[in-house]
Amino acid sequence: MTSVHLGLADTDMGWAVPGEKADPLDVADVVLDGVEAGRIEVLVDEWSSQVKSFLAKDPARSTT
Repeated sequence: MTSVHLGLADTDMGWAVPGEKADPLDVADVVLDGVEAGRIEVLVDEWSSQVKSFLAKDPARSTT
């Protein structure tokens, strides 16, 4: 099993949402590379990597 995380892909579902979107073919490539490498988690884009890093921080030490 592989957990896949991404911000937004350029698909029909997200057409009206403004902002940067990942190309679905690029998403598929990144995911398949992760699966082939045996990774349990694939972070497709910078947004999902940033969210993951925030989850690891102690909120009591937050300065924002």
